[in-house]
Amino acid sequence: MVRISAKAAEPVFREPEAVAKRDTLNFGSLLRGRRRSLNLTLNDVATRTGLTKGFLSDIERDKTSPSVASLVSLCDALNLPVGDLFAATRNALVRASERQPIKFGGIGVSDHLLTPSHGVRMQAIWSEIAPGGTAGEQLYSLRSEEELVLVISGDLALNIEGDETILHAGDSITFDPRLPHSFRNPSQEVGTAAVFIMTPPPA
Repeated sequence: MVRISAKAAEPVFREPEAVAKRDTLNFGSLLRGRRRSLNLTLNDVATRTGLTKGFLSDIERDKTSPSVASLVSLCDALNLPVGDLFAATRNALVRASERQPIKFGGIGVSDHLLTPSHGVRMQAIWSEIAPGGTAGEQLYSLRSEEELVLVISGDLALNIEGDETILHAGDSITFDPRLPHSFRNPSQEVGTAAVFIMTPPPA
């Protein structure tokens, strides 16, 4: 719940983030291949993103999962559309049991595509956020024109430009995803399920 971004240093909570694993789908080799195809070193990318060389190396080796803001910043530095991180889904029909897992950064967040990753004018993500889970404290932006967030169950705290709104089950909000934003599950006991819809798909 993907989620252009500011070039900022990795948040102070980098160490806990580096330990968190979200799912088994990895994209480190894709990022490494893209970096090498551009003849960039880890130092080059570190300079462009403000992330540490060691942290970038761990991402490329699938040893850690970055925050959403860090992932968007990394894709921006590599001129790589975020959607390219997700394998192509050929059919427009997506059964609940066949949703494609994706890694979109964050801690305690599990994401699955509700739409095929190509050939559509929007991207919808089913996101399950564990108690205390978050996209990251660092705000991020997406190159899409509009985003809709619908909370299915639990509560979701959505921060847009520093203004936080608590959404409850059944609530929805539409906003410009180019504005710096992030989200978190404010509960320490109950998980949250939400749908994030972006149009067009983030570049």
